[in-house]
Amino acid sequence: MKKIFTILSITAIGLMSAQNTIPNSSFETWTDGKPDGWFIPTGANMVQSSTAKSGSFSAGFPSPATGNRTMSPTADTPVVAGTTYVFSGWYLDNTPTARFRYWNQFRTASGDTGANNMQGADYSTDSPEWKFFSAEAQPTAGATLARPGVRVYPENNTGDGVILFDDIAFYVKGSMAVSDVAGFDKAVQFNTIVKDQITFKLPAKSTVNIYSVEGKLVSSNRVDNGGSVNTQSLVKGAYIVTVDNGADKISRKVIKN
Repeated sequence: MKKIFTILSITAIGLMSAQNTIPNSSFETWTDGKPDGWFIPTGANMVQSSTAKSGSFSAGFPSPATGNRTMSPTADTPVVAGTTYVFSGWYLDNTPTARFRYWNQFRTASGDTGANNMQGADYSTDSPEWKFFSAEAQPTAGATLARPGVRVYPENNTGDGVILFDDIAFYVKGSMAVSDVAGFDKAVQFNTIVKDQITFKLPAKSTVNIYSVEGKLVSSNRVDNGGSVNTQSLVKGAYIVTVDNGADKISRKVIKN
């Protein structure tokens, strides 16, 4: 009974309720060609795409010919000093004429309060697959609001390329609701029958921990997409593997043969 309780306790990590403050975060509802609850810049012809990470639709956001444009929720999110927030989501950049960076402002009602770690340093690169982004930060000094957005730019001196977005989230770090974890859970793949190693397909670099059924941590590694964890030293039996990217956390049982 003790072993069963321990496994269930580990499995429950990261599955407690937390509120995603992004409205229409999966872009399922639209009015007059725009996703409900989102500010869309003038001149941006949005695409209600059926190529979705989850649900029926994603939001296609076209790049401008010059400069950049940002879409964000129409209402800013109240934030509290000293609290860590997570900004995450999925994007599909499969066009040579657009690129993207996540871009949050911590601000007051009248203006931006400065740079923060939720302003991406790197641009997206072209890929036929959905990719996950995630960043966390505490509000800058004096900030009372957050304005999390996705920002698109021209690429190769050409605009009008469309990048798709889905399942955008902004929330207090600590835990995610089961429904929010579901997308991450589907994206994480690894072998659960184990011999010498566990090989991972991940949406982003993550911390992989292996626990015994008694709850003892026996291995901890930072793993990139396509990376592996050596399990040769593990004795035969059952283990729990957790995968944590800093925003979401899932766990699965594996068997070492």
